[in-house]
Amino acid sequence: MKDPELQDWIDRSLNGTAKESDARALEKRLLEDERARAHYLNEVNLHASLRRRFSAAGDCPAIPVIPAHSRRRLILGLAAAASVALAVGVISLLSPSPEPTAVIAHVVGAYDKAGAEYVAGESVEPGRFDLSKGLVRLDFSNGARVSVEGPAEVEVVDEMGVILHRGVVTATIPESAVGFVVDTPAAHVVDLGTSFGVSVSETGLTDVCVFDGEVEVSSGHRSADTAPHLLKEGDAVRAGREASLIESVVYDSSPFENTWPVNSGVLQTTGSMRFVSPGPDFHPGNYEDNEHIVVFPERRGFLPSGPTRVDMVDPGQYAKTLHEDKPILLPEQRLTSYLLQLNAYPEGENPLRRRSVRGQITFAKPIVGVVMANRLLKESEEVFGIPGVKYPVARMIEARPEGDPRKGFDTVILAADRRTLIIELQENPGNLDQFRVLVGAE
Repeated sequence: MKDPELQDWIDRSLNGTAKESDARALEKRLLEDERARAHYLNEVNLHASLRRRFSAAGDCPAIPVIPAHSRRRLILGLAAAASVALAVGVISLLSPSPEPTAVIAHVVGAYDKAGAEYVAGESVEPGRFDLSKGLVRLDFSNGARVSVEGPAEVEVVDEMGVILHRGVVTATIPESAVGFVVDTPAAHVVDLGTSFGVSVSETGLTDVCVFDGEVEVSSGHRSADTAPHLLKEGDAVRAGREASLIESVVYDSSPFENTWPVNSGVLQTTGSMRFVSPGPDFHPGNYEDNEHIVVFPERRGFLPSGPTRVDMVDPGQYAKTLHEDKPILLPEQRLTSYLLQLNAYPEGENPLRRRSVRGQITFAKPIVGVVMANRLLKESEEVFGIPGVKYPVARMIEARPEGDPRKGFDTVILAADRRTLIIELQENPGNLDQFRVLVGAE
């Protein structure tokens, strides 16, 4: 792709020299141009492979920053070498290879101790897995999903367990992996079919927080003879490294506010977005927030029994349409649902001031449909809503009528990648905006 301007933006991004204006321009171009995205991803993969190769050498001298014109020749050379290696490697593909214990499913600014970037798609086998910074989600061969936030020291035992020496992890365990174990210096955590978080401090202090389902927690001390603690949704405990006592603590999911979204299928949020972990207080009405668009995960991997009418399926900006003209999703694939809201309330010197909040959210899988209208929200929550939760009414997004120049309308844009929503919600205190996003299940 001969596009000097695009290549310059990519080069600056990979070198860490991009200005904010460069980053915005690159992001806009990638959202609008499929060929540009393909070229960008190719450059990123080559760049990551080069860094990991040289970082692994250990005693190699630091790699200087290569001028853009020289780097292009180097990248083209690497691409040619890679094509030869690929041709040779085809022979080995004829023989089946064993499935890896886990793979890196998603990465967000993740680096190992040597400063090398982790790359999505890499295999992970039993042994040390250290993360100096960033987020990584490991998908195990049995379906278990474990997100790790750096700095963290993790040891992968096998497909049924890890040892967390330090750091934060969030685990989502399906039926196929019930019994998955997270060991720490102070605790032995056994999953019974659930989602939970475990954090370990520098001193070995362990906190366990159950988002959904049940886990069994016992002391990591071999001499302890106390019965294991059974924890259910909304329960939390703490265990110390120097004592065998496990004590109940106040449920607090805030330590896992970064790992839980990645585990739940959200790759990135920018702007004023806030992700809520499930728990005993999971209820949209409990979250008044003037500063954030709040994201609630709802049903996961759910196959509807009938058709679902939605407001948006194609990229572009949301606009009102007649009920009979709205798209219909057939029950042909499993979906995961998320509820997004701005629930404004009176606050500050000007308590009745209209609130305006902007943000952007990118999902791991394509967005299949977006539900905006009150009638469709009520219909869809009967299918995708959390059982037992009473959802509010009169909450629809107010799109700008065509040709209306007035301020104060809501904007929701589905980007060309079909995974990203660009959002601006405006609401008066005492009112709320809500809409539901249906995403292809992982």
